Amino acid sequence: MTRPAQSTMVVVLVLGTLGACGTFRTGRDVAVTVPADVPASEADRDWLTTAHQDDLADIQYGGLAQRKGVTAAVRHAGRVLAADHAAFDAKLTHVADGLGADLPRSEGADQFAVALRLEKETGSRFDRDFVTVTIDSHERAVARAEEEVRGGSSPAAIALARTVLPELREHLTMLRGASPVG
Repeated sequence: MTRPAQSTMVVVLVLGTLGACGTFRTGRDVAVTVPADVPASEADRDWLTTAHQDDLADIQYGGLAQRKGVTAAVRHAGRVLAADHAAFDAKLTHVADGLGADLPRSEGADQFAVALRLEKETGSRFDRDFVTVTIDSHERAVARAEEEVRGGSSPAAIALARTVLPELREHLTMLRGASPVG
């Protein structure tokens, strides 16, 4: 490796490390060019796959909430989840394509079963189950994204995880506020 290439790698590693630790804050977005030969680990690919399936499920759950929600808060949460997860999944798909990670075409089997169950529910039972399911899934998604930020190997996947964390936390706050009593 040539001296300039080594210097570039050191800068990338230092910036990535500082960003992952949360200590590199300038108040503005900083673009860091990463060499294309930085491979994604199996853990990065697993996170991308799981996050993609979560997005597909949340888009579906959000659509159900818009249609079936009894309270305005649940219908609003459905709109937000569907729109935000569709936008995030477009970014995720772009990153996965760049890393050569193959993504599944649908949500996981458990998520599909939940969607079928939600489709059959009505009234306040639907609202309660929707909120419970989406809070649980978002808590897991936050934990997985935090783990990717701490231990991922692909700078692109790490940056994506870091980007989505605030939004996932906002979703949790919104969903907790939409929780029906009873």
